Amino acid sequence: MRNEYVVANDLFAFDYFKCLRSEYAKNACSLCIELCPEEAMVFDRARLTLDTQKCTGCAACMGICPTEALASRSFDAESFVLEFAEGADPNLSCKENVPCLAALSPEHYVSIALRREGATACDLSHCAECGVNREGRVYETITAMLDEADRFLAAMGADERIGREPIHYEAPETAEEGGGPDPARRALFRKLAGAASGEEGPKTDLSELAVDEEERQPLKRLLLKNAMKKRADAFGEETTRQAAFSFAVGKRIDAMACNNCQECAMFCPTGALSVLKDNTGIVFQSGKCIACGICNDICQPRAMHDDDTFDPVDFAFDRMALLVKHDLQMCEECKVAFPYKGGEKICDRCRDFRDSYSDLFTLAKDLE
Repeated sequence: MRNEYVVANDLFAFDYFKCLRSEYAKNACSLCIELCPEEAMVFDRARLTLDTQKCTGCAACMGICPTEALASRSFDAESFVLEFAEGADPNLSCKENVPCLAALSPEHYVSIALRREGATACDLSHCAECGVNREGRVYETITAMLDEADRFLAAMGADERIGREPIHYEAPETAEEGGGPDPARRALFRKLAGAASGEEGPKTDLSELAVDEEERQPLKRLLLKNAMKKRADAFGEETTRQAAFSFAVGKRIDAMACNNCQECAMFCPTGALSVLKDNTGIVFQSGKCIACGICNDICQPRAMHDDDTFDPVDFAFDRMALLVKHDLQMCEECKVAFPYKGGEKICDRCRDFRDSYSDLFTLAKDLE
């Protein structure tokens, strides 16, 4: 049944079930549509889907998808991050070890920088002239991702940054092959080639990404938070920063405007928003938020707002922040509990009804 929601060819796959645009009517995400050089992301009967005839599997749209709805058949980003972090070569290049630098997200780049010992750099020399870089969109996306990764590293107090120029590196020679790529890289290419051909290659230990079936976070987010936990010493004593990112943002709720409908939590795709057990309020976990904006759009009283406050400790360790706490009282008219904000104990629905139809309750004696 699950496979019915996956559209794929031999190189690439689109998971309709994970896509924000497909699952949530109030979401207008168009990142993959705007970036795809082949215009392979199309609408079919009002549903976003992958045109398997147009898609070339370049993977340029992979990194920008917030929910990992797009996936290469031959390149697993999470496995690659873990392998690359343990390797000797500090360079990321579309000519060497990734299908496209845009196949990695800012979260992947931060994870690599935090996990590697020593510098990390991206080889951008091929990007501008690449055939995938139609109208400069892919190159612009890659540089924006790297800039955001550096900004995130700075916000969490880390000294690492992603270089934009290749770092000189000489692969060690081996008796078996007399030079060339190191064993880790050869193993990586064998794995990628095996995946593309359907063969089973070497396994990567992804135990740190093991999640409960109910877990809705993208794997790249778990990878990032685990890397941050290992570097918690970089956070410093004062951890709150003024910062917001394309993949994570703070939240606040206007308590006077909130009517406790709880739809923001019900429609949150990653569980970043949840309801208190006694139904009196909403809590938020910034480490689970992917900045999709669905909660803002779905909030009818417009009580939900973005907040540019970032705390790496809250983010990495999924600390809960109380956004709103209501005093529930019984409405004197309908006898249903509602968030009481002072004055007469009448819920907004009853008050609106009374104000709109007050003439229906006018007594004859009052008309004289």
